[in-house]
Amino acid sequence: MVGMPNMSFFRSQGSPSQRSLKLVGTPPLLLPQEMIPFRLREALWNFFLIWAGVGLLAVTFRLTPAWADSLPLPVVLTSFISLCLRYGDFISMILAASHVYFSAVDRLGLRQARWTAAVILISSAALETFGTLTGIPFGSYHYTDAFGPRMAGILPLAIPLAWFAVVAGANLSLSQYWLNSSRAPVAIATGAVALLFDFLMEPFAYAIRGYWNWANNIVPPQNYFSWFIFSALLAWITPVYAPPSLKGDPRPAMTLGIMAGLFIAARIAHGI
Repeated sequence: MVGMPNMSFFRSQGSPSQRSLKLVGTPPLLLPQEMIPFRLREALWNFFLIWAGVGLLAVTFRLTPAWADSLPLPVVLTSFISLCLRYGDFISMILAASHVYFSAVDRLGLRQARWTAAVILISSAALETFGTLTGIPFGSYHYTDAFGPRMAGILPLAIPLAWFAVVAGANLSLSQYWLNSSRAPVAIATGAVALLFDFLMEPFAYAIRGYWNWANNIVPPQNYFSWFIFSALLAWITPVYAPPSLKGDPRPAMTLGIMAGLFIAARIAHGI
């Protein structure tokens, strides 16, 4: 296995005694700051990279829970592998949203990061629940059990996490590296990034993974338009926009890039 990339940009600049006490944002999205040590946060990031690499291999070689169950291994081991394959994308989404939130805490401060997370998570959950029940505004579709646990048997928990990772991750990245930008242009660009992300994700999610089903197996154009409009709106109404920091954090952009790369690899492997 190749070595992990140098993660020195995460290291504290304080003294050793201060470094051991430096604490950052937390994986549970709305818990107080100073709950997770710096070293644990770095370990979680490395775990996310490894988990994404394993996921890339799984989708490239079409490894499924049924394949795991057929392995000539002890039942405990095959059950563990099957469980990882079944819930791998759900775990990836939790990790992705968590790391975007960590970056939001660093960039925006704890209070604004909490507010941003709460608005995006609640709004997207309400929008997606309404959408799957009525067909408005995305089109007619319904979720399956394949994307992890569902709220009230309707909406997978991973869906609001995906919205947060995409909207907050895109906005944090754009506002950091787009010099002389302002809130409105960055919000519009965030909507464009979300549209592209959904375009890459749709064949992976419904045709390959079966996370949801579209009526007549056709993704309606209004789905992409809705992703653009509501992502831009969420980027506009939340305090996720901030001036560039002196030392940019590449993790939000890297997180989106890793997920997009996974979608592309899966589509190539499956010829979609």
